[in-house]
Amino acid sequence: MNKIGMLVGVVAMLALAGPVGAFDDAGWTPVYQEDFDTDFEGVDGQTFGEDDWLIFQLLNDGAITIAGGYAQLNAPDFWNAALIRSTHVLPPEYKVRTKIGYINYDLTNYEQADYDDPDFNDHAGHYENGMYFLTVTNDTCVGDECAEHWWHYHRKMVIDVDNHINWSGGGETFHPVYMVYMDPVTHSGGNLLRTWDGEAWDVSDDNWNVAYTYEYDTWYYAELEKRDGELILRLYDESQAILEETTPVDLDLIFAMDDTTEFLYVGEPHTDDYEGDVRIDEITLLVPGGEYVCGDANGDNVVDILDILLVIEYIYGSPAGPAPDPIESGDANADGVVNLLDILYLIVHVYRDGPAPQCP
Repeated sequence: MNKIGMLVGVVAMLALAGPVGAFDDAGWTPVYQEDFDTDFEGVDGQTFGEDDWLIFQLLNDGAITIAGGYAQLNAPDFWNAALIRSTHVLPPEYKVRTKIGYINYDLTNYEQADYDDPDFNDHAGHYENGMYFLTVTNDTCVGDECAEHWWHYHRKMVIDVDNHINWSGGGETFHPVYMVYMDPVTHSGGNLLRTWDGEAWDVSDDNWNVAYTYEYDTWYYAELEKRDGELILRLYDESQAILEETTPVDLDLIFAMDDTTEFLYVGEPHTDDYEGDVRIDEITLLVPGGEYVCGDANGDNVVDILDILLVIEYIYGSPAGPAPDPIESGDANADGVVNLLDILYLIVHVYRDGPAPQCP
């Protein structure tokens, strides 16, 4: 069998196995993607990633270790906090996406010493423990001010988990994922929450709807899209299939949207409660624009098997098939040439949850 036949055969077998799903990034251009592929120990205040676009914020001995292709976040005591945030203010319009999993923030993480400590935020017996897939804030916190109170007055929207003892009816809400934007109205507890209930936004004054229930030892993607005066939140499974997608929210309805200062935060935020560990595998920033979708060799705005086949025919066809249009859209690994490495890159991306194409 010739080379083109072998490649088509491999792609066909993968297609029969079923694609893992694909993000709809048509009309978006990747700016940065941190894959945590280099091993190191995070240090508070250390910038990292391309152009140092991310920074560690590690409080009270919270720790983040990069090893094995992901960041291991550890906050073993309630006064720890371990965060990654954007170094600079986010652009006016953007899409941010994080890949997070192996979430260990159950209420059983707390010990009796935590409950006995006067600095522990016990929520009047309605204990809470969780972390942020992502949140966007209008400021950055410093030191012990990074407690629950600060976040409730500075976050604009959030996808998070918060295991807790229920305020009404007793019992525990176990492994909830919340998708939330903050109303401009504030009270003693912070901004009013507007939570996604799986079908619609609940805009009543006292609501805390669970959008999804997460599992142990599982990866998830969380995504925030801000564009054209609207906000959309999404949660995906490991194969990039949508689990929850909110309806758009007009930015005029969201707290502090008259303030263009926005920082991305990911991780364990509180210095007065929350303790556990979690893995962070990717943090990606995209902006609108671009003359083509990277990897979309056939120009149909979707990166899939058809793009792989077009690049195979272009390189190995006899006669050669049509070139990717524009040619840069086929240079998936951004090394300046369209060749076998781009075919392999696209196969891994489409069928094995590999990194997104990074065209020139």
